[in-house]
Amino acid sequence: MKKILTIGPFVALLAFSSCNKTKYGNLVFWQESGSGYGTTVVNIDGVSSNITSEYAAKPVCGQSGCAIFNQLETGTYNYSASDGTTTWEGSVVVTEGCTAFQLY
Repeated sequence: MKKILTIGPFVALLAFSSCNKTKYGNLVFWQESGSGYGTTVVNIDGVSSNITSEYAAKPVCGQSGCAIFNQLETGTYNYSASDGTTTWEGSVVVTEGCTAFQLY
């Protein structure tokens, strides 16, 4: 009697297990040139980062002067921000790669 090796269920199990991997993305908050805001402190889940520069166009991920949050699990996050005069609150969706979010 010959034994037949069946790999179909094993391959299917591997395929489904790879679908459940946690995905991460980076998030940068920025402000436009001439906005008139000072240093803006952005908070997400108890972590703070500062916007210290302004940009004429959307900056690249990790750009100096942006409030940067790296390796966030993809999903929706609530944020709060303040430059001492103006405050912002809301939510932002983080996707894989880089999400740039303008405060105005």
